[in-house]
Amino acid sequence: MPRRASSGRSRETEEVVADIGSSARKTTSLIACNYLCRMKAIWSRQALAVFLIAAVFYMINFAVSEGFNGGADSITHYQISKYSWEHDYLLIDQWGKPVFTILFSPIAQLGFKAVVLANIALVFLGAFWAMGIASDLRMKRPWLVALVVLWLPVVAGNSIAALTEMICSLFLIYYLRMALKERFILGGIVLGFMPFARSEGFVILALVLLFYAFTARWRYMPWLLVGSLVFNTLGYFITDKALWIFQSNPYVNTTFDMYGHGTFYHFFQYAVPLFGIAFVLWLLQTVREVPMALQIWKSRNWSLHDQVWVWLIAGSAWGYFLAHTVLWWQGMWASLGLGRVMFVIAVPIALMSVKGLEWLLDRLTGMTQRAVLATVIVLVIAGPFVVRMFSFQEIMIFPALGEEEKQNARAAEYLQANCNPNETKFFTAHPYLNLLLDVDPFNTDKIENLDRVSNAVPGDVIVWDGHFGPNEMKLPKDQLEADSSLKLLQVIQPETLFYTLNNYLYEIRIYRKQ
Repeated sequence: MPRRASSGRSRETEEVVADIGSSARKTTSLIACNYLCRMKAIWSRQALAVFLIAAVFYMINFAVSEGFNGGADSITHYQISKYSWEHDYLLIDQWGKPVFTILFSPIAQLGFKAVVLANIALVFLGAFWAMGIASDLRMKRPWLVALVVLWLPVVAGNSIAALTEMICSLFLIYYLRMALKERFILGGIVLGFMPFARSEGFVILALVLLFYAFTARWRYMPWLLVGSLVFNTLGYFITDKALWIFQSNPYVNTTFDMYGHGTFYHFFQYAVPLFGIAFVLWLLQTVREVPMALQIWKSRNWSLHDQVWVWLIAGSAWGYFLAHTVLWWQGMWASLGLGRVMFVIAVPIALMSVKGLEWLLDRLTGMTQRAVLATVIVLVIAGPFVVRMFSFQEIMIFPALGEEEKQNARAAEYLQANCNPNETKFFTAHPYLNLLLDVDPFNTDKIENLDRVSNAVPGDVIVWDGHFGPNEMKLPKDQLEADSSLKLLQVIQPETLFYTLNNYLYEIRIYRKQ
């Protein structure tokens, strides 16, 4: 009988290997068991109902909405992502937000609605992670946090959009999850990319740096710079700008002053339309946390949960809110005072509001407790519907097509009927018109921005509109009217006249270069 080939290993070695394999299987089983137990703890019947009802609502909102949220910004972000494969410099365009552009560029090839659906998915992912954070914080009703997140007017009323707020908010939510697990290296690396999803991410980074400083976590600070180093290096290779982050930042280097500024209390005035009943509960919890934070500060007896609540949850919510308050008040960084930017702190606000509600419910019993809880749930869900009743187009469920978009649809119909888009070069300003014409807005052989109208040659078509023309493009109507080389082809005005940014009457004027 032939001798069996030797494996080259002693029996002792084989036993050690077997023990290691057995330990690995046990560890894997334990991890899987812990994960399943955690999911079972999070996914209560209430949580399942919250997500199912919200999913039905969001899909109905998507299906029946004639328009979209975010106005021209939604269209521009979508177009930057879609055409970034043809124009690689768009991948790191800081207005377009590189993180959004890179991650959404494959989805954008499927169309605008595909990007909207992807953003809705991110909303639900954020709500799920928020529920996990609430569970880690040992809150009694984690499902309530998901409920508040999904039905905040600023969230539901901005869900039909190709905006960057959704993906930006996930960086903060993920960091909160990692902080509760004391995984500050991984959390810091991921958070470091947040400013490239929205520039306000630098505000959150500054707050986290303060958190590290006051809690003596100095060794974790450098990890927050990884995202900036990665993108600055990428920007340098593409643009040859050594300090790309600063040199290409459209807000730091802007001389744009058309947006003006507002009052210090602007966002406080709009807080109820933005957050609904959650704003009242947020204020309640803030009032509770101030003396608690002072007491803990004096005692220096900080638990991890205390640190996360005070520095990272309350700190990010109020730090971000007040940062935007000051930016609009002082007219800095081309701020327009848009309420939708508060989407980014939806989860910290939801956590604080539910914490405040739980404190209130703990002081009630029986029918009174159940009645208060039911009332709050009804008010939370009613929030987006109540806001929809008012002319607050920036935060709107079931968004109608905007008045500007309606006039641009008429303009696109005229141009397609009278000017062959495949053979005509256009000078335009409104992103929605470019979308309707189905022309690559970054292909300067086919289309250029209205502020480059001096490049027009005979046969080119110029489309001026009352919003972008005198504002972003700084091209007043009188300048075109005084140009004898331009022939006026068509004037498009709405049936009911309205005024746009900086009180300009909205109309569209179409010219041909003679």
